[in-house]
Amino acid sequence: MQRVGNNSGTVIGVLIKKGIHRLQGIPLPVDEVDEYLAPYIRHDGDHLTISKILDEHHVVVLTGSEGSGRFTTALDVLRTRASANIRQVRREPGDRFAIEGLREYDTGWILDLRGEQPPQALGRQLAQDAPQLEHSGSYLVVLCHPRGWKASGSGAAHLTRPLSRPDPQAVLRRRLDQAALPITTAAWLSEPVITDGIAYCTPAHVVTWADAIIATERLHRRRRLAPPTQGDAAFREMVLEVAHAAENWHDQLLAWHTENTNSDYRNYLLAAAVLEGATAEKVYTASAELARALEETPTPRPGQQGLGVIALTHTANADLGRDGIIRFRHPGYAQAVVDYFLADRPHLLGAFTQWTAAQTSSLDSDLAGPLAERVSQWALHYTAHKRTTRLLRALAEQWSQTMPEPACNLLVAAALDSATGQRVRNAYRRWTTDDADKLSASLKVVLAQACQQLATVYPTSMLTRLADLAATPGTAKVTDAVSKALTALWQEPRQRSTVQERLTQWAHDENEARRAAAHVTFAHLAHLTTPSGPALLADQDIDIPWLIDMWRGALSTAQRLPMLSQVFSVWMQAILALPELCPTIWQIFLDAVHQPTDTHYSARRFLTMQHLLFAWAPATQTHDTSAAGAVRDHMLTELRAADPAAPPEPDATTTP
Repeated sequence: MQRVGNNSGTVIGVLIKKGIHRLQGIPLPVDEVDEYLAPYIRHDGDHLTISKILDEHHVVVLTGSEGSGRFTTALDVLRTRASANIRQVRREPGDRFAIEGLREYDTGWILDLRGEQPPQALGRQLAQDAPQLEHSGSYLVVLCHPRGWKASGSGAAHLTRPLSRPDPQAVLRRRLDQAALPITTAAWLSEPVITDGIAYCTPAHVVTWADAIIATERLHRRRRLAPPTQGDAAFREMVLEVAHAAENWHDQLLAWHTENTNSDYRNYLLAAAVLEGATAEKVYTASAELARALEETPTPRPGQQGLGVIALTHTANADLGRDGIIRFRHPGYAQAVVDYFLADRPHLLGAFTQWTAAQTSSLDSDLAGPLAERVSQWALHYTAHKRTTRLLRALAEQWSQTMPEPACNLLVAAALDSATGQRVRNAYRRWTTDDADKLSASLKVVLAQACQQLATVYPTSMLTRLADLAATPGTAKVTDAVSKALTALWQEPRQRSTVQERLTQWAHDENEARRAAAHVTFAHLAHLTTPSGPALLADQDIDIPWLIDMWRGALSTAQRLPMLSQVFSVWMQAILALPELCPTIWQIFLDAVHQPTDTHYSARRFLTMQHLLFAWAPATQTHDTSAAGAVRDHMLTELRAADPAAPPEPDATTTP
């Protein structure tokens, strides 16, 4: 979970990109590996032991609790062996794993099982199959929680290395030394408040302390104050401020809310925190809107009654700049105010979410984007710590109507996040099945778009979610969104066979909505073209029986496919422009109308084909000598001749 002090509106996109890179099984970019390892402190004992295990067996299992550095340790040890070819094993949680599937040479593999129970007997399997990696020159690092590995790691004790947390002071020193501004690290590490505060922290929490120090130093210099010296009152004040910021200002906010029971003050503080970087006038107006959203009656302020923006801003522990913008005096204070409210007023979550989401539409674009991302960060933070998807769903529902792109990004990021991913993906299953009737059409559309992105790393589960969405009674927009998602996935060769399998299942499903989604999706796919004709025919692994079956379903449900005539024209034009495709297209259409195994033909399919042919090449009053007309008439003749139920020709010999 990232806490971003200066969010310019790109954080969620970066998180999504990194998450997908990690889970797709492609080599991790060198710059991303460097960024992961920036605050990492190598433990020499661990490094030597892990290196020895890899030298002997090419497989090592790293166990440890959350924050013990399993993933970064894996990156560090593999970077010295596989350089720029480090990959995460591509699999969905719960899928079977086998070393024999890791066929690439000279590759460093990471099998991340931190969020799931490892498969039974995985330890014995790893010990038995490890020699396969030696032949390919590759290495495998498995990441597990100690409890999970205890039940599955029998037979692999010699491959296991438990990790302990690194020295917190070393992590803090490393992070401060990497800061963009010069910081006297020794002075901070000599303060008992700092050293005692980080003594039992995970590396991630130590980084939070380090970032609070950096933010405090930056804020101090922004005020153009003289650099404090160690031991003076100003430095001690900065130390206490860092401690408060690292602990999310909880005690200070508790005292503030105990003292300031006036709802007017509280709403102004919360509005200023949400709209951080906005003008005082905007915050002043928004605080009154927030009061109404929370079903309160704002105090009327005729004339000069009540506090003005200067006093309200001062009471909120913020300053009003000459540019009219409110800036908090303490690092991380705005985030802490929102966190405090979400924990303190859970019954107001829905109203607050709606109000917050609505603010983005009234801000300038340079503030609306960062605000949307800050709100997304709050939602991810809340989802992780409260272990509930209530805020996530409420926010996605609200944004799906006015800001579909941020809504989609939020759903994707939450499903990829290591702290929330499994819970969120389970929630999507619940939303698209048990709660499907309660979802708005706009949220279904956004969820389909999110599933499209997530299917690149979780194909089985996300295609199932798309199937669930396709099966729900909804609008044409939902069906179209599902179809576009599948069409986009078809463009990726690795997804093609899975999408084809799903469409085949849906086309023969008892659920009418799912059948409709299959046919609409096929129409979208059939409309794709290449210089060599329809894209479905240009595929090297062209599956003629599948094309016949899907065209047959499309002809049977033509009344629900407005674009079928347009798709049919694309294929017929290919006959004229590319004669070599004529036999293939001809046979597909003939078999789609008259299934060879049928004892009789479908009148609906024949009539639909006839209408499509005349829509493509309309008949004229005079004798039609055009190429399209000739093809049309010849195909009609062939269709009638292929009809198994058609009466015999008058001169045909019959057998009594």
